[in-house]
Amino acid sequence: MIGGVKTIPSNLRAFSAAQLAACTLGPAADAVEGALLLVETLGEPGSIRTLEDRSAREVALYRGDRFVAVLGNRHSGTSEYGDVPPRLAPPNAPTLDLLARAGVVGHGRCLPPQHAALGFTRVKVLGVPLRGGRALQLRDLCPAPSSAPSSAPAVPTVLVAGSASEVGKTTACTALIRAFKRRGCVVGAAKLTGTGRLRDVLAMHDAGADRVHDFPEFGLATTYTAAAPVLAAAHAMLGLLDAGGCEVVVAELGGDLLEANADRLLSDAALARRTRAVVHVASDVVGIVGALALYRDLGVRAAVQATLPYRRNALGSIERLRAFGLSALDVADDAACDAYVARVLEHGDA
Repeated sequence: MIGGVKTIPSNLRAFSAAQLAACTLGPAADAVEGALLLVETLGEPGSIRTLEDRSAREVALYRGDRFVAVLGNRHSGTSEYGDVPPRLAPPNAPTLDLLARAGVVGHGRCLPPQHAALGFTRVKVLGVPLRGGRALQLRDLCPAPSSAPSSAPAVPTVLVAGSASEVGKTTACTALIRAFKRRGCVVGAAKLTGTGRLRDVLAMHDAGADRVHDFPEFGLATTYTAAAPVLAAAHAMLGLLDAGGCEVVVAELGGDLLEANADRLLSDAALARRTRAVVHVASDVVGIVGALALYRDLGVRAAVQATLPYRRNALGSIERLRAFGLSALDVADDAACDAYVARVLEHGDA
């Protein structure tokens, strides 16, 4: 029996406290992506000071706190960057770094300047939860994505992507969801790439999405991994939304266009066939112009609509975009969002 655990992070939301208590604790073995680990905070927390729990509450971390984590990669351009280590060593008390609030741990390689002085939040691996004598992985707690294509017709989809993390992609998703709901649509939503965060899923629910899915439901803590499981999880999510009676889908590609397999999804033929439009979120106009070239290189044929850059002078951005023959959607303007989704629904693009 495993006890003394402070919390179970949100990426392990399919793992209940009762299930954990029924497990036994085994020694840490191989470093396998997706492996569940029982860890303990070493010293004072560093760059990450809270864990997002299974209800999305931010739980403060202190020295000696124990929690269940999942071994994974995170290649964020704005936050923690790290990988699954080649091995868990030393074998008697391996130490790792907390890479994400939703419970991802690995070998931390780099922090952004604003967090560098704090250092990574370090954890000691106490062991691995065993069920029936077998070490658990995240995928053991989740349904495997179906390899069979959905029999339901593909629902028109708007992809929301960005030039970086934390530029407002989820905010843009919620604005579009609300606009589609004002049109009377049954709206599905999904987060297809990035780092798992229950907060993002709940934000889409709060905006009115009728059904929402994300990749941790299919055994992925992040999508900084091989392309095949990411593509399988994405198609499984979209298939569930198709079969669930949704009339339109808003799907977020977390992170940026260069990592987390966002580029592989944008190049995927099946996803391209259902994509009505792409909404691109960037922090500045240069990011928008550069992203448009990337979309062309990836073979994206759907119309790309940029949003007004976050925390920038609105008129300055509008005039710079106008010089390139481009316009910007202000996602804070309900009327502008209503007009945009009307064009998507009526004309098949923006």
